[in-house]
Amino acid sequence: MATLAQLESQIRKLQRRADALRERESVQVIAQIRAMMDEYGLTTADLAKAGLGAAKQRGRKTGSKNSAGLKNGAMKPKLPPKYRDPLSGATWSGHARPPAWIKDAPDRSVYLIDAASGKNGAAKKGGARKGRAASVKRAGRTTAKKGAHKSVQRAVA
Repeated sequence: MATLAQLESQIRKLQRRADALRERESVQVIAQIRAMMDEYGLTTADLAKAGLGAAKQRGRKTGSKNSAGLKNGAMKPKLPPKYRDPLSGATWSGHARPPAWIKDAPDRSVYLIDAASGKNGAAKKGGARKGRAASVKRAGRTTAKKGAHKSVQRAVA
């Protein structure tokens, strides 16, 4: 059996032979390509224009818009933070899944950042949106009760 050193020596010899062969063949191939370019009157600029000079690009064309309507793969702009954790300084925009530090908070208005909280830096307490949602829920409950007055059911529907 051959030793590791003998096999590595054979690999090096074969690699040198392959490189020399490739060198000789590439000279012939280049000569054939030049002859064809002369025959058809082509230049390297023609090859570049045809897309043969560089690797073909994949994906969307330049200037196209992504699903969000933004150009060239730009990300959606990040929303400004609305809540801040006083202990760690971490922020949350109020969208998507709430982070652990605010997830179980009974009153999130404590964490509001002044800039996001409204006029003069005063925190909103039970704003119009919150109040409307609560009134809609209450109205839904009265119609769902058995024996609710029919006039209330008609007024809500």
